[in-house]
Amino acid sequence: MKKLIPLCSLLLFIGCSDEDLYVSPDGDMPQAVMIIEEETETPSSSDDIFMVVEEQPSFPGGMEEWNKFLLTNLQYPEQAKTKGVEGRVFLTFVVQKDGELKDLQLIRGIGGGCDEEALRVLMESPNWEPGKQRGREVATRMQVAITFKLDGTKQLPTSPTRVIIETPDTEIESQN
Repeated sequence: MKKLIPLCSLLLFIGCSDEDLYVSPDGDMPQAVMIIEEETETPSSSDDIFMVVEEQPSFPGGMEEWNKFLLTNLQYPEQAKTKGVEGRVFLTFVVQKDGELKDLQLIRGIGGGCDEEALRVLMESPNWEPGKQRGREVATRMQVAITFKLDGTKQLPTSPTRVIIETPDTEIESQN
């Protein structure tokens, strides 16, 4: 029995973190104490930007309208056509509570004027539907990728080109 008490004390000591172990001042046997911290919901400030929300921001009319907007407004840059520049341009931006786009940034570009064109079109887009968290509209950071692709390996400026717009669910093409 005397060997069992130190063994239990040792197991208790090893199994508990420092915050969970309580030793009385008079040196009695260590006791496990469960510390419960009340989780309080802190109201988010108006400056909080969410990365993940319950309801993602969306272009007015949904992804189909976003694709139409890109097809109508996005132009393949002449410099990129003559140099044969193709690839994906990655952009990030914040959709504010009122749907306005702010803090537009290029994450990774491909050059040849494609980066500037992708940013230009995104800046010209109308206000989006804001993201929602717990039923409230919140500022949300978004990322998009726009793919620029030529029909051949290298095109003359007068040759038709196509812009491929990739979204997670669909891929559409436009002849320019």
